[in-house]
Amino acid sequence: MKSIAKTVWNRINPIGTLNVGIPLLALVVLFLAGCDAPEVEEPPIKEPVEVTPPPAAPETAPPVSEPAPPAPEPTLPVPKPVPPAVVPPVAPAVEPPAAPAVKPPVSVTDPPLQEMPVDVEFPDPEPTLTTTLSPTRGSTSFTTRGVSQTTPEVKEPSSKEFHTVDIFYGTNRKPIEGVGESSNGHYGGERHREGPMEYGKTTVSIPLHHQIGIVERPKWYKLEFSEDPKKHVTIMDLEKMDSDSFFSTVSSTAGDKPKNEALLFIHGFNVAFDDAIRRTGQIAYDLDFGGVTLTYSWPSQASLGAYTIDEANAEWSIPHLTQFLIDLQENTEIDKIHVIAHSMGTRVLSYALANAKDEGFDLDLHNVILAAPDIDGDVFKDQILPKLTDATDKLTMYASSDDTALKLSQSIHGNSRLGLSGASLLVMGGMDTVNASGIDTSMLGHGYYGSHKVVVTDIFNLIIKGLDPVKRELIPGSHGEWDFRNILK
Repeated sequence: MKSIAKTVWNRINPIGTLNVGIPLLALVVLFLAGCDAPEVEEPPIKEPVEVTPPPAAPETAPPVSEPAPPAPEPTLPVPKPVPPAVVPPVAPAVEPPAAPAVKPPVSVTDPPLQEMPVDVEFPDPEPTLTTTLSPTRGSTSFTTRGVSQTTPEVKEPSSKEFHTVDIFYGTNRKPIEGVGESSNGHYGGERHREGPMEYGKTTVSIPLHHQIGIVERPKWYKLEFSEDPKKHVTIMDLEKMDSDSFFSTVSSTAGDKPKNEALLFIHGFNVAFDDAIRRTGQIAYDLDFGGVTLTYSWPSQASLGAYTIDEANAEWSIPHLTQFLIDLQENTEIDKIHVIAHSMGTRVLSYALANAKDEGFDLDLHNVILAAPDIDGDVFKDQILPKLTDATDKLTMYASSDDTALKLSQSIHGNSRLGLSGASLLVMGGMDTVNASGIDTSMLGHGYYGSHKVVVTDIFNLIIKGLDPVKRELIPGSHGEWDFRNILK
């Protein structure tokens, strides 16, 4: 047994480097066989210590050799199958949607590029007026407006781009020579002492998008630094005339109108000549007046700080307006004459009518409207009104308690003003008093006669339709005045 164990030990000892457990097994066999411990203990003590480094080499060798074979295997098959599998689906999936997506935008963007400038830059307030805006916008923009537009309409006159109102004027202002078409460039604020009255005719443009009560002018915040008749109320031209040709032309023009009537406007304090012309054109257009339109312009300084100068010039103008009214009635064949006066202009008109009465002239005016009159209430009641009732068929006065301008005038003069309602409102026989309080919310509240649609509509019903207050949008007030029905609601 001992010889067998030794034989086993001698055979196993060389290969003990591969497995340390085999020498231990041999030791067990020797122990059972009764061999000497020294012979058995020496080899295993020395061999395991020297053999421990080698086993790490065989264990690390296999992992190094094992990943090497699998590494080439995944790299070889991956590049080959991926290109053919990915490329075919990407090419067909991208190309089909790309082709149709490019074509529709080309056909859709072309028409809107031509239509948008027309609709944005030149909006049409009324469908019936759409064709009138096209002539100056070019044939390209015109043809893209719609089926109803045709190229022959592009050749229509440029005057169809805006409305026009012919205004005949009389003035005692001193003319300004060689100034051109600038604002207040035709006549200034000085009295025309050297010569007689000045007469003439001018044409005012009204934009197609005009709003009732508004005199459209260039606005700096809209980057508008010059007049455009398509956007603004402008004076197109001005022709001076002598007295005879003036009244003759006024008469013949009125005879050719739908109504053989005349509308005369007289401005108030702080108004330039050109502004008076433009306001007259706006009022005539808003009222859709079917007769001839005139304005009388006295030498206002067009300055808020020149109130007392305007007062003196208004008084100086009374005899001139008296003669103008007499000539208008005596030298024309006009059936009816309607007069609208505003603010300080009502003072010129009232004293002119009273002056004509004192001189023995019987004026026969159909409508006389005193809008926000800047007149002493007591003087008007005692000295003027009795003479006005014979000179007009219908006298109407508009007053407001919100009129800041008349409140300032009252503080200056110390007496109540005729156009200021409230506790001082005057209601007298022979004159319809209309209370316009609560209508004009502007800073001065003084221009409601021509700038607020409610009052413009009432004047329209008065002059154009000839309606009495009870048939207009008015209700009786607590002091005998007439109030606007819709304001009280």
